[in-house]
Amino acid sequence: MNTLFRLSRRSPALLARKIAGLFLTGLLFLLPLILTVVALAWVVGQLGAVFGPDTFLGGLIAALGRVVTLGAAGKATGFWFGLLVILVGVTFLGVLVQSGAKGLLESWVDGLLSRLPVVGKLYQPFAQLVRTMGGDSKEEMASMSVVTARFGDGAEVLALLASPEVFDVGNGPSRLILVPTAPVPIGGALLFVPAANVRVVPGMKFEDLAKFYITMGTVAPSALFAGAVPAGAR
Repeated sequence: MNTLFRLSRRSPALLARKIAGLFLTGLLFLLPLILTVVALAWVVGQLGAVFGPDTFLGGLIAALGRVVTLGAAGKATGFWFGLLVILVGVTFLGVLVQSGAKGLLESWVDGLLSRLPVVGKLYQPFAQLVRTMGGDSKEEMASMSVVTARFGDGAEVLALLASPEVFDVGNGPSRLILVPTAPVPIGGALLFVPAANVRVVPGMKFEDLAKFYITMGTVAPSALFAGAVPAGAR
């Protein structure tokens, strides 16, 4: 404080720069917390847009609540009762998963949904991505490896290998990659890239990729400095 007082007497401009520097220092310290809050707010907003009381799914939840209360609850109260029933049900499902029934449940749900014409095609990649994030399946981890994809003369992007298959859409062998978005890497674009331009980053996991995108590249895992190997070469 004494330093600020002396600067205010000598030069208002120096004082302003000093205060601005202190503010930026504090802001940078809080930046990880701010980015976390922004990411959570985005996720909550998306959930509210899909499951909110005034949405189609929200109406189904409210209907469930009215069934549980034998029609005594109104729409708003029924929504919260329905939400409570769902929370209890999901918690019970968690108990079953942790008790060792995970494989059986996954096989049953996969078999049921995979047979549905449209739903199955949507469900399979989502299931693969979520299980890859959990790191439970070695097969899924192999097929969703973290890769770099080269475009043009030198530009590269960090992405996920979306499928172990080699495709050919008319321009020779291609790999299918998922390029996430920053700073919330739960969306992105699917691209076919020449197979020779896709290289696996050894030792890098999905968690490292997510951290890299969430921090806007400021937290780079050590695997990025080790060099990459051609996809499928391992």
